[in-house]
Amino acid sequence: MSSDDTKQMVETVEMSPRAPLTAQDGGGPDVFRQLLHQAVRVADLANAQAMRMALDFAKVYEREQGVRKEFETQLHQMTLMEKQAGRYAEDLAQMLRTERERRQELERALEQERIANEELRRTGLQGISHLLLAATLKDRTTGEHLLRVRRYVEAIAERLGLPGALVEEFGYSSVMHDVGKIHTPDHILQAEHHLSDAEFDVIKQHCIDGETMLGEARFFETARGIAREHHERWDGKGYPDGKKGEEISLAARIVSVA
Repeated sequence: MSSDDTKQMVETVEMSPRAPLTAQDGGGPDVFRQLLHQAVRVADLANAQAMRMALDFAKVYEREQGVRKEFETQLHQMTLMEKQAGRYAEDLAQMLRTERERRQELERALEQERIANEELRRTGLQGISHLLLAATLKDRTTGEHLLRVRRYVEAIAERLGLPGALVEEFGYSSVMHDVGKIHTPDHILQAEHHLSDAEFDVIKQHCIDGETMLGEARFFETARGIAREHHERWDGKGYPDGKKGEEISLAARIVSVA
């Protein structure tokens, strides 16, 4: 109970009217009833104040419990978020490890492919040298012609603005454009007279023979196209397939004018 409430109750008791006391009895029953009535009122006020205080305390307690519950809920959510963040971090770390392993594996594969391509290129160039030597031994004029064609092809390819690697590829592939002539009989290949239709048909066969001789290796893909198509013409009147225009590969078109 507050000091103001106590003061109010005291003042109420002091200000209450009292009946005059007689000399014989020192006061009548009314005085005691009034005092009792005042005491009851003071008790009621005290009870009411206590009730209000209890209600206020209950409200404060309820509010504090709500705040505590909200805090616990937020704390629980933060704990869940922390666990979730931990799982995300673990997943991300695993993804990074997997990606790093894949990148390393890819780098190893690319390095192996580079080595294989370099070996294929070296082997292919050796094969070209052997074929060129064979052609030169069979016909010295043919060997010189092959080297001259390579220089012209590379010059034309450079003038067209082709990448350096493609210029080189067109150059060494052009050397094999007449490789099929290894199968052409000498009396036809070196004939000084005008060839008959039958003999010319034999000459035409060197395009197909050259493509066949170069096999299926990827390194000789451009060379196979050149070997078969270098006698085709833009107007479609060439041989062996009568291709025309852009049906003919660019490399073969360059070789045909080299």
